Amino acid sequence: MQTKQQVIDALNVITGGLSNTTKMPESSFSIPASHCKVGSKLREVEGSVCNKCYASKGHYLYPNVKNAQQRRYLNLYHPMWVKAMTMLIHIKVKEHFRWFDSGDLDSVQHLRNIIEVCNGTPNIKHWLVTKEKRTVRKFLDDGGIIPDNLVIQMSGYMLDGDKVKGFDDCKQIAHHLVHTDRQSAQGYVCPVEDGEEFTTCDDANCYACWDRNVNVVTSGLH
Repeated sequence: MQTKQQVIDALNVITGGLSNTTKMPESSFSIPASHCKVGSKLREVEGSVCNKCYASKGHYLYPNVKNAQQRRYLNLYHPMWVKAMTMLIHIKVKEHFRWFDSGDLDSVQHLRNIIEVCNGTPNIKHWLVTKEKRTVRKFLDDGGIIPDNLVIQMSGYMLDGDKVKGFDDCKQIAHHLVHTDRQSAQGYVCPVEDGEEFTTCDDANCYACWDRNVNVVTSGLH
């Protein structure tokens, strides 16, 4: 009979494993920012939220982090990915999970697979931030349903910019913005990314990003 660690190790082989960030309450999932479709274009645009992408600097440049992200990316369409990721989250996550502290949706099928994982982990609150408007719109237009335990935030493209257009008809979609001036910020201001009083979501006792009732969350540039 396999030990718990042996099971986790086997699941990690299929999924590439989960990632850990110091600010998040629990585990997350990251792939290389270099594979972002919209984000890669925005990196070349002055004043965009991706122009100085946080996921392209700091500890994200460490070889072990880059290698782990690439393994996850290469395994996204493994035939056992959905089952393995569902089991891994069941084992390692208690309440809150974030998709993409680095990287973004790769395709509509990728989003469908994530939705299956969310449906398979109904006791976990999932949060997914994305700039892939066409992918999300295609999923919804094809009749896709976002489960109640998943918040999808469409990420604004420009600093101090507006919400991504095209989702006013969909109450399932929330929004994320990035501001440089708190006084003119739109929406609920993230207490972790806006100042130095709090360093983690748990420290701030704030889980607004996992709350579908919060339509717009805005964070300081980081």
